[in-house]
Amino acid sequence: MENQRLVFKTPPKVELKNLDNLFFQLCTKTCNLRCKHCYIERNPYKNEEDFIDLDKIKKTLIALRGQNLKSIYLTGGEPLMHPDFNQILRMCLKISNTTVMSNGVMINDKKARFLRKIDDESQFETIYRISLDSTNELENDAIRGRGSFRKALVAIMSLLKYEFNPIISVVNFKNRDRKEIFDEFQSYFFKKGFALDDINLKIIPYFRKSDEMAQIEMIDDVNIEKLDCYNSRIVSQNGVYACPMLSDDYRARLGSNIWDCSKINYLDCEKCSICVNSRQKIQVNDWM
Repeated sequence: MENQRLVFKTPPKVELKNLDNLFFQLCTKTCNLRCKHCYIERNPYKNEEDFIDLDKIKKTLIALRGQNLKSIYLTGGEPLMHPDFNQILRMCLKISNTTVMSNGVMINDKKARFLRKIDDESQFETIYRISLDSTNELENDAIRGRGSFRKALVAIMSLLKYEFNPIISVVNFKNRDRKEIFDEFQSYFFKKGFALDDINLKIIPYFRKSDEMAQIEMIDDVNIEKLDCYNSRIVSQNGVYACPMLSDDYRARLGSNIWDCSKINYLDCEKCSICVNSRQKIQVNDWM
């Protein structure tokens, strides 16, 4: 369904029954890479800083104590660039398992060793999702920027050294067969001593900006329970949104804070077509 998007006569309604997965967008446009497929609009020639306030995270976590969250996710931009990242991670690990969604640029042996110490302080687990779009260095760097492949590889191998079980996050930029992608990564990392399993590879469909201009009739059998927004919310500096991919879209803004935001959102944004078409959770870890 390339170059097409889904259009609803009456947008399907998604009602949050249980908040299982909480995302914090630690920054939006603050990042050390400029990936071609990034869904966040930013000036490619300008470095911007837009970190979420630490107090906003503290208040959110306090409000959700006793909610039995299954997982917390720290995303961006590049979340490790937040000046209070270590403190934020420690706070989240007091509440639930926490996934850090990173490009890996800032994770080396020394950093991975320090992250292991933070993890060991908690009864919960830290999961690291590192972005890598190809096992071919030139192909990956053409999408993510020069040097990104080697830095991501250092991050993955460093995390493995300190007994983390990293997930490799792949944006399917060329719309390849999923099994072909899995076989490619499994073979590559097997040679490096990493027995990559299904849960270690997260393949994310690519949303082409040109898709916003095309239209197609909406399919009728939307399985609401297969969507991220069914049991997830993301808190950013600008408010609470239905989905990480929509954190800059006013149509998906549900309120200013987690304790009094709307529990209902509508699938009326162009990027909603990604989840609906793929019939899977795009952001949440596959085993959740």
